[in-house]
Amino acid sequence: MKKGKGFSDEFIRSLLLTLEQTDFDEYMKLSYAVLMQSPSAVLKRGDSIESKVNAINHMIKFFEEKEEYEKCTNLQKLQQFLYLDVSEDDEDIIN
Repeated sequence: MKKGKGFSDEFIRSLLLTLEQTDFDEYMKLSYAVLMQSPSAVLKRGDSIESKVNAINHMIKFFEEKEEYEKCTNLQKLQQFLYLDVSEDDEDIIN
């Protein structure tokens, strides 16, 4: 199946910013879903490890307050992989 062009990057950023400001719970759920869908893509991003750790810690705190501990555990596992050399396209590293 051929991928279409879809929406522009700017349009998607605008949607996410709007969602973050209007429904933060849904924004965090969506962010979690994206992280868990493609964890290796997150690990391979060019951002500093510190910024990734800070973002994941923020998400863990959010989900702890919601008492969604399975998500916290998955995020902690993802965070541990930040310190490993992930060279494969392993989309199943969390499970």
